[in-house]
Amino acid sequence: MRVFRLYYDESINVGSSILLEKSSNHYLTKVLRAKENQKLILFNNSGNEYHGFVKKISNKHFDIFIENKKFIEKQKLEIEVAFSLCKNPCSDLIVQKLTELGVNSIQPIISKNSIFQKRKIDPDKKILHWKNIAISSSEQSERVYLPDIKEILSFEEYLDICTFKEKIILNTKTKKMLPKVFSSNQESCAILVGPEGDFTDDEYTLAEQSNFSSASLGDNILRVETAAITAFSFIRMIYNST
Repeated sequence: MRVFRLYYDESINVGSSILLEKSSNHYLTKVLRAKENQKLILFNNSGNEYHGFVKKISNKHFDIFIENKKFIEKQKLEIEVAFSLCKNPCSDLIVQKLTELGVNSIQPIISKNSIFQKRKIDPDKKILHWKNIAISSSEQSERVYLPDIKEILSFEEYLDICTFKEKIILNTKTKKMLPKVFSSNQESCAILVGPEGDFTDDEYTLAEQSNFSSASLGDNILRVETAAITAFSFIRMIYNST
């Protein structure tokens, strides 16, 4: 029998029960159609997987009894992808797929050629929406740690606060391929991905002045989501193969 995974945003103790409201848990009620003795794994971003089962089902609650826990270490290389906001389903797809692949943090930015301007969107609503996507993707992909979905920043603001050891900007004008630019002995890496209309020359200059190295993914012009997913996958594969 498949063991289903659920994110629970509170503390969890082994040897005790957790009451989950049926009305607010669509996954257990409608999708899983959970029954008593159904095995579950809960996680709460602490690094632990909590193994338990559905002990009792009442009209209002699922009573989940926690039997044991297992701690999982974070991967050593911390990777952040900063992407220029794009229309849905592009942005949602970036969050979903990068979460499945194991990204540590996602930084939405607004650059000069971004489709969105900050005054035309509700940043809090967007972030909450992406966090819910990340939770669902983490449940499905067996992640224990949720990615950090960060506050929307301007391109210039991001350059000012980015402190990652290695900083890479995807640049359609350079001939240096990403595998040649990335140094696998670093502890952290930021990947900066431009909008459909590309970064401006001024933005590339500012990034270079902020110690970002330019890297290419090849001759083809890629969509934002394709570039973000491909670049992250390259970095992970290069690091894991060393």
